[in-house]
Formats: sequence, C-alpha cells, structure tokens
Amino acid sequence: MYGSDADDGGGGEPTVEEAGTGGTTGHPSVVDTASLDTVVHGAAAETPTVRRATLKNEDRVERPNRVASILVAVGAGPHSGATVDVAKRLAEATDAWLELFHVTPGESATDATNPPPDGQALLTAARERVAEFERADRFLVEGESAAAAIAEQSAYYDLVVVGATTTGTVGRFVFGCTTDAVVDDAAVPVVVVESDEPTPLL
Repeated sequence: MYGSDADDGGGGEPTVEEAGTGGTTGHPSVVDTASLDTVVHGAAAETPTVRRATLKNEDRVERPNRVASILVAVGAGPHSGATVDVAKRLAEATDAWLELFHVTPGESATDATNPPPDGQALLTAARERVAEFERADRFLVEGESAAAAIAEQSAYYDLVVVGATTTGTVGRFVFGCTTDAVVDDAAVPVVVVESDEPTPLL
C-alpha cells in the first residue's frame, strides 16, 4: 500500500501549531517547511537511540503543509534501528502512516562471498520495533539499486527516512552511497538518521 493513499480526506486537519504534538485526529498534520524541520529535530531529541537527524531537500515538499505518509528505508546497517525509531516518532508527531521498505539486491548485484541480509527478517524486525504503532505497513522489492528503488517510490510519500552513510559491501548497498543518492534523487524531503550507538535490526 502506498502511504499517501492512507489519507481518507475527511474532517478538519490540525493547525501548524498542533503539528508535532502527537495528535490523535487520524488526519495528517499540517506542517510547513520551517515546522517540519522543528518536528524532525524534536523527534531526534526525543529518541534515545538517535544522535542526530538531518532534514534534506526541504524545497521538495510535494504536498505543502502536510505529512500523511513516511517511507522508511529498512536495512542491515548500524543506524537501521535508530532510523526506524525516529521514523516512528515522526509518524506519531504528524499522524502519518509508515511504510517499512526494503530493497533486496537482484541476482547480478549479489556478492556470493557476502550475501545480503534476509529482507523479510529485516522487515519483521522493523515491524516488531514499532509494534505498538498501528499505522505501519511492510514493502519488500527486488532491485539492482536500493537508491533508485527508494527514489522511485518516494514520489508516493511525503517524507523519506534513511540511515546515515556506512561502510561495508552490504551496508553500502543499503545505506552507504545509497544515502547520498537518495538525497539527490528523492522527490520529497529526506531525513538522514545517525544512531548514537550501533542499532542493527538483526
């Protein structure tokens, strides 16, 4: 399910001042660019596993003044748990849906000496990490490039959350060069998350 489709369009929306308060209206919060940055910094400050969360591409807001859906890049990197944690906090603050998204490398991108992590296991671990948060779906795709798949899907969401750059073959596939490429190519703003300590999902 594309997260943006989760908006049923009914009823009034909270004001900008209410964004970030974790309201329970069931409708997307109204968030302008300045307050989105404030919500991101607030979410990072309230999430113990997060060292910092940086908002990129503020000028790429597709649907002004609202966050209804968040695409979360789920991988095996050291920032993966913190990425899920801060995405959950952002969703709580804006009444948004979360899409836990993992890209499994295609056969030609797979290194036999360093096999990729089990995508379903990663998504299950991410879903368990946000267990009490009900507005979350899982989405597994196969692709030659994680960055290209995330960027392509970004058009269906209001915000993308990814882990910071990391090292290692698998880490680079999911979060390394991928992070920079997603920031460059995503259709919407991107939040880049760095964990305080390693927080791998598996």
